[in-house]
Amino acid sequence: MFTQFFGSYLLNKEYITTNQLVEALEIQKNVKLKLGVLAINAGYMNAYQVDKVHKMQSKIDKRFGTIAMEMGYLTEEQVSELLKSQNIGYILLGQALVDKGYMTNNQFESAIEEYKKERKIKEMDFTLLQNEKMLEIIENFYEFESFEDAALYTEYVSLMFKNMVRFVGDDFIPLKSIIFEEFECRNFTYQTIEGEFNVYTALECDDNTLIEFASRFSQEEYKDIDEYVTASVSEFMNLNNGIFCVNMSNTDRMELELTPQFIDKNKKLTKVRNAFCIPIKFTFGTVNFLIIGNMPTVI
Repeated sequence: MFTQFFGSYLLNKEYITTNQLVEALEIQKNVKLKLGVLAINAGYMNAYQVDKVHKMQSKIDKRFGTIAMEMGYLTEEQVSELLKSQNIGYILLGQALVDKGYMTNNQFESAIEEYKKERKIKEMDFTLLQNEKMLEIIENFYEFESFEDAALYTEYVSLMFKNMVRFVGDDFIPLKSIIFEEFECRNFTYQTIEGEFNVYTALECDDNTLIEFASRFSQEEYKDIDEYVTASVSEFMNLNNGIFCVNMSNTDRMELELTPQFIDKNKKLTKVRNAFCIPIKFTFGTVNFLIIGNMPTVI
């Protein structure tokens, strides 16, 4: 999830355009990670030094790490550490953007330093404290703190992202939430969580996005919207909400129940309160997750 929020940061700070970000997400899995980007991320080298090593590589047949050690930029221990790096997801995104020419090494260096400083991220956050830090990032990103159930909203959204990565794919970027009083829905699947925490949840998107989302989740290839597509998306909602209820029962001893999930098309949600639209931009389209603090009127 650090990859997705780093991408959103780059977009919001206008380092890149939406189209450039989508392209980078599509190719990042095939990107060969370069030692220079890892060194910049670790703070061992700056962009100027990395560029000098790259220029030297065009003159002599030696590896980046070897040249960097000869030039006094890296130690042998640092090269070994970088080569063994495990937490590279968001760095792959940066590398893809650099390879495409959408960012320079210098821009990547500035962006990653700004991002870590603004989000107060340390290297240990990517391992031991990842879940705790992720909750903090989500709460700040979506500004849930103004709501009475901010912690529960944060837990719900965090789980939603985890399940999307696990069951649909990680080629998405979370966009800023939209607070609304009415919402025009195209295809939408909805379900209510009831009990000590009451919330109306829905997944909304256009036709093509719905088909691809369902195809990925079910691991089947669908061409048109039919009962299999709607059942697949409905099952994702039920799975996500079901796990959330179990988690709340196990950790907070909160008794929650689910209503059956329903599917509808071309409706408007009105008379809502505490309502968030959380747009998730996949490479194949945008999925809107709606979280509403009451049962809306559907017309």
